[in-house]
Amino acid sequence: MKKKYNNIIGLISSIIIGLLVILFIEKFYKTNFLKEIKKINIYDVISVFLIYFMGYIIDSLRYLIIIKQFGKKIRFFNLFYNNVMGLFFSSITPFAAGGQPYQIYHLNKHGLSTEHSTNIVVSRFITAMMLNLIIAFFSYKKVIHSLYGTTIESALINIGLIVSSTITILILLVFINSDIVIKILDFFKFKRVQKLKSKYLEWSKSLKESIAFLWNEKFHIMILDILLNLLVLSLQAFSLFFLFTRYANLNNNFDNFLIVFGVMMLLNMVVYYIPTPGASGTIEASYQLIFSSILKIQNGVFLSIIGWRFATYYMQIFFGVILRFVVKSFFKNIE
Repeated sequence: MKKKYNNIIGLISSIIIGLLVILFIEKFYKTNFLKEIKKINIYDVISVFLIYFMGYIIDSLRYLIIIKQFGKKIRFFNLFYNNVMGLFFSSITPFAAGGQPYQIYHLNKHGLSTEHSTNIVVSRFITAMMLNLIIAFFSYKKVIHSLYGTTIESALINIGLIVSSTITILILLVFINSDIVIKILDFFKFKRVQKLKSKYLEWSKSLKESIAFLWNEKFHIMILDILLNLLVLSLQAFSLFFLFTRYANLNNNFDNFLIVFGVMMLLNMVVYYIPTPGASGTIEASYQLIFSSILKIQNGVFLSIIGWRFATYYMQIFFGVILRFVVKSFFKNIE
């Protein structure tokens, strides 16, 4: 009951925070939200939703390929549900931290050991962060050039690069070297902590074997997984780029796409560490600030971001609620 209550609170707070930030942007840029929102074509919003929906399909395929390497088989729809719920719980929890734990729990429930489940989910998370970082580095020069003469905007991009580099390295170190966790636990002499330490030692040994198997013996599979991950990130960037070309008069060319892609990767590594559910509010505000400076237009960017956020966040939450209700009511073996 407490978990359901927290989920509802997270859902409501994410909506309220998002609306408050939209109202702030409306006042700051002296625009009329209701008047502007009417300009968005519903088919454009649906198109963006479907582009994100394709990401679920690709991510489920990624799961299917990797899980097969461990001699296990989980039905495609179960994996699809895992991905939808992963995004749903990330969207309603602070720091977007609820998705991965749920995905590990769900995979374990469907027959995959906790070691393999953790390895797969965390490996996917780390490769996504590494790709974010690589794309950010490659596009940094273009992005900074586009922000020439700005102060806050350029500083935010630089902070994004520093934060993303630091956090990616730290998570990678902890993931591949469990001794770091052991050293941290050694600082605490409580009996309960020491019992936890012994359990963790046994579990981390199995986790190391799982990591070694996946990254050493199945390295070609991980390369394929990284390429599919890159495709998912490209689709996410394209969904915003598509709306910019429609409403902000952005020229439809590859250079502009790379700028949008790079800015998204740089900003996402910062805004998702802001303690609001699903980075609600911070994404709208930071995207508006940076992209309006890059594209030298305000209302069109505001309109694009609102339409994009509605399709890729609020509609995805609604889709997750509907899917969860249907599964709990009629397909309980999937949940």
